[in-house]
Amino acid sequence: MIEKNRLQMELEDLIDKRSLQELYIFMENHIIEFFSTPDISKYYKTLKNVDYSETKKLTPKIMLAWMAFLSGDHGNLFLIIRDIDEMALKGPEESSLFYSLKAMIGYMMNPTEGLRYAKLSIDILSKEKTSFYMGNAKLTYGQMLANTNQYRLASEMFSASRGIFQRLNHHFLALIAMINELLNRYKLGEFEFVVDKCKEELFMASSYTEEMQTYVNAIHLPLGMCYYEMNRPHLAIKHLALAKDSIDQLGLFHMHGLIELYLFKAYYVTSDTLAMEQLKNEMILTFEKMNYRQTDLLISMFKVFTAEKGGLHLVEVDIEKFELEFGKSGIDSHSIIIESLVYLKLKGFSHMIRIQDIEKRLENLKYIGMIPHIQMTMLQLAELYYLEKNKKMAVYYLKEAIQIYKDYGICGCFCALPLHTTAILQETDERFYSMIHKNVKAIDIVRVDSMLTAREKEIMNLIAAGKTNEEISKILFISIGTIKWHTNHIFGKLEVKNRVQAIQKAKKLGEIT
Repeated sequence: MIEKNRLQMELEDLIDKRSLQELYIFMENHIIEFFSTPDISKYYKTLKNVDYSETKKLTPKIMLAWMAFLSGDHGNLFLIIRDIDEMALKGPEESSLFYSLKAMIGYMMNPTEGLRYAKLSIDILSKEKTSFYMGNAKLTYGQMLANTNQYRLASEMFSASRGIFQRLNHHFLALIAMINELLNRYKLGEFEFVVDKCKEELFMASSYTEEMQTYVNAIHLPLGMCYYEMNRPHLAIKHLALAKDSIDQLGLFHMHGLIELYLFKAYYVTSDTLAMEQLKNEMILTFEKMNYRQTDLLISMFKVFTAEKGGLHLVEVDIEKFELEFGKSGIDSHSIIIESLVYLKLKGFSHMIRIQDIEKRLENLKYIGMIPHIQMTMLQLAELYYLEKNKKMAVYYLKEAIQIYKDYGICGCFCALPLHTTAILQETDERFYSMIHKNVKAIDIVRVDSMLTAREKEIMNLIAAGKTNEEISKILFISIGTIKWHTNHIFGKLEVKNRVQAIQKAKKLGEIT
């Protein structure tokens, strides 16, 4: 923390003195300090309005461009990049830093171009040299491999990057590399490995400084995702909420989208409509004007999933967006688009996507791997065939989806879709049915017959147990403000004015035991 303050104060001092040449030299000499802490967005805010036209040095400009990229300021990023002459790069380290940035930018436009620059950022460095630049180059190359569905190679590259950063004691960068490695192993279906590795890292974190513990909490992201797939939604929410706090505090912009998606799915499974609505509103407030593709798609997805049956006219724009995107890219569309269109088809509100499209997508997924999506796609096909009264094919794909459970231990998607195939689950696999049916049935009852949502019942039971708002906050890992919001909704639904009346009314209606 002292080091961060010193760096920040020296930057501000040099800017106040208008000692720009000294500032450029200072940035060059402290490049590793800039990028080996989670404070990049803070440094970027301090440096973004400096005039860099007075220097011929390229490293400060490349550093600022990286900061802009990591802070989500793509507009300024492209302005800076246009001012960098690739032919004027000096030395392998400066070139590697530039090429790795070009890889990240290139992927947004052309994945092949991104891979080419990422490989170049490694090749230009001495192979035996272990340095910050090599660690960064391998981290970037791993991201390009992951973005082109080469998950096994990506995992290996992230592991190599993590090893470099650990040897150099760059703990924050080592953590980022580890999280990326675990996210790719999650895609490969290595759930037990991911859970064990996360628990091991979190156990070790108990001896870290408070600052390190804050960013180590980001490791809860792959852990929460695994628990979601294992059909442990409440456990998933606990860990994902911890990860989100860490990601928000540290400004880890490029982890946004993923964390919100899985939190939303876990809230959906637990029928916590209020939490879904809150998360949607937070996403709109934070990301709607940024035009960042993944968060833009997520906002539309959240709007569709939280729309009441009679209010779907309010999300017609979002439905049309998904249909237009799918019309352009077909089965190669983003998974959020596919998942939303299948959900809308099962609900009867869109018929853009066809069974043949989903079957073709399944073929592609089997080729590249991505176990959770493979299982979800199999269940989607079972649902769609069942609605078309083709029981034979519905049973076939149900068995395929259940086999994924037997092989990998995951079944979260069975509670994430509006299931119609529950009726044939028992005759397909009675043991699996008995395990999953309790959850599916409970969710259906809450959504259709219950006055209170699952989260409201959870809070109401704790109120009945005599717990204070502060105690409930610690038990459920949610803020006191959120508890008060839930409590007001509960009182409104039960038409009561205080806790005593709420307990009596909830017991009378069978909402709590």
